[in-house]
Amino acid sequence: MAHQHTHPHTPRFPHVPRPHRPGRSFALVNGLTFAVHLLLACVAEDLLATRVAGQINLGVVALLAQGSLLLWTAARYDRAHEEAAYEPAEEH
Repeated sequence: MAHQHTHPHTPRFPHVPRPHRPGRSFALVNGLTFAVHLLLACVAEDLLATRVAGQINLGVVALLAQGSLLLWTAARYDRAHEEAAYEPAEEH
């Protein structure tokens, strides 16, 4: 078996792209929203128990808003990375 020589500037291992991870802004926005909701649940129980309509209270509205924000930021992040995946790679 012959020994194969490679060009000195050729990397030994091909570049393997890392899987996409949520960015700092995604984690910051959703983390802060969760922290505020948790803090309100621990400190301001009466505020979250305030009825808005029928059996729906402010805590349920806040939870739905938090869930909606999570879904919106996740979809926005996913869309940004999908678009980046289809852009041509820059040559060096």
